Amino acid sequence: MLAFRRSPIPKLAYLGVRRFSKTVFSCNRLANISSSGGDKTVEHNIKSETNRLSKTGSRFWDKGRVFHNHSTGRYEIQLDGKTLRTPLGLPLTLPESKKQLAYLIAHEWTHLPKISLKSSALPLTGLAARAIDLESAGNQKQSDNDGGEEMLAIEDLKLSMLKYLDTDTCLIFAGAKDCDGKLRKKQEELYRPLIDEYNDFFTQYGLSRNLLKENERIELKFLDCEKDGLRGNRQTLKTQQVVVDWLDQLDIFEFVALEKAILTTKSFLCAVSVLRSNVSDESRMSDVFQLNRNSKDFFWYKTVEEIIELGNLETILQTGEWGEVEDTHDVEQRDWLRSLTSAALLSH
Repeated sequence: MLAFRRSPIPKLAYLGVRRFSKTVFSCNRLANISSSGGDKTVEHNIKSETNRLSKTGSRFWDKGRVFHNHSTGRYEIQLDGKTLRTPLGLPLTLPESKKQLAYLIAHEWTHLPKISLKSSALPLTGLAARAIDLESAGNQKQSDNDGGEEMLAIEDLKLSMLKYLDTDTCLIFAGAKDCDGKLRKKQEELYRPLIDEYNDFFTQYGLSRNLLKENERIELKFLDCEKDGLRGNRQTLKTQQVVVDWLDQLDIFEFVALEKAILTTKSFLCAVSVLRSNVSDESRMSDVFQLNRNSKDFFWYKTVEEIIELGNLETILQTGEWGEVEDTHDVEQRDWLRSLTSAALLSH
């Protein structure tokens, strides 16, 4: 499979605004985020239903349901009449725009398999809880500036995410002889149009935000192993600035969905593709996710299966040639499908 190329520790402050120690901290902490969307650096000593399940692995509720609180206009996920709480002890409530997500989370708790009571079986709960906790932690730090480090700050997470664009799976082309030449051929077929699309997407975004001059264009840097050997890949400062500004436009649910997709695919472009293909708000699609497209009829779209093919291309080619390794490739494929589907539903 394509190696999961983890972001190298930067030698200098990234974007000229972070010190070396802070950026190293960001990269290391991002790697601690669990596959269910939570952050293992958070101490789970707070009394909440999510923490209780994580610690005991036993069912302590009978029924799960969604309650629409008309006074707040939010949907509450309840267990036996009590509002479910996140790992940080916050009520798991969702805005009216997330009605579908609320019912899907209630469904997770209602139909949790009795033979495997693990928090990993609640992917949507984990992602929604992370969004709520992350937003709350960010707001608290802005208000009291206590310097707590229980949860990595959103601004640090943005810089950590950005590092994946340097080592993006879809920006690294294999040698001509890898997999008897089949891999490079398929990469040329799939990756070139993807790179062209995102060059145009981020160029149009940069122009719309006056981050680029009229004659400037974003050109994503890629690594060609046939010519470049093992040298590193690094996006330009201008590209970094445009992409970080785009990240600033995401709401907290879109942000956590992007984070989940990046950690699954090790590809920033694949992760952005999940959002661009699944956000349902038409105004946000036009202003944030499809701004390089003239109309809805021409929106750029990829299915989850197509995104998995982009991010896991080498493994897919190898299993097609040699067959699956039992309990390895099939499990990995299901994990990718579950993770990216969860991210898509969170951003919807």
